[in-house]
Amino acid sequence: LKFHGTSFSDVPGNYWAWNFIEGLYKAGITGGCGTGTYCPGNPVTRSQMAVFLLRGIHGSSYVPPAVGASTGFADVPINYPTAAWIKQLAAEGITGGCDLQNYCPEKIVTRDQMAIFLLRGKYGSAYVPPVATGVFTDVPVGSFAADWIEQLASEGITSGCGGGNY
Repeated sequence: LKFHGTSFSDVPGNYWAWNFIEGLYKAGITGGCGTGTYCPGNPVTRSQMAVFLLRGIHGSSYVPPAVGASTGFADVPINYPTAAWIKQLAAEGITGGCDLQNYCPEKIVTRDQMAIFLLRGKYGSAYVPPVATGVFTDVPVGSFAADWIEQLASEGITSGCGGGNY
C-alpha cells in the first residue's frame, strides 16, 4: 500500500513504517494513541492487541459481544475497558491468556507472542505451523513459539531484527 499525506503528527512520510501505520489507520484498526499522534516507539499491551486483532479479523466496525457475568480471566474484571475484546479473543481461540487464570492485559506483547497472535488471527485457532528448522540463531528449534516465528518469517511478515536473529 502507498498512501499520500500523513495522519499522525509523529509519523512523518519518510518514517520506515509509515505505509504500514497509515494502512492500519485507513483500515480503522487504530486511531493512534492520542490527539493526532500514533506513538510509534511505544510498546503494545496485550489489551490493545486484543482490539487490533479483532478489528483486523472482523473489520473496523466490529463490536464484540457483551462480557456478561465473567471475562474468564481473574485479572480482567467485567468493567475493564477492553474486557469484551479480551473475552472474544479467547472465545475465538486466539489466546488462552498468559497463564491458566490470567490474561495479563497491561503486559507488553512480546515478539514470540505476536507471532502466535498473528498466525492464529489469520488462520484460526486450529492452525498448527510447520515444525521449525532453525532459521534464526536466537530461536532454537523446539523452543517456545519457534514454529510460529519461522512460519511468520516464511510468509514474509517478518525478517527478524537483523544479524540472523529474531
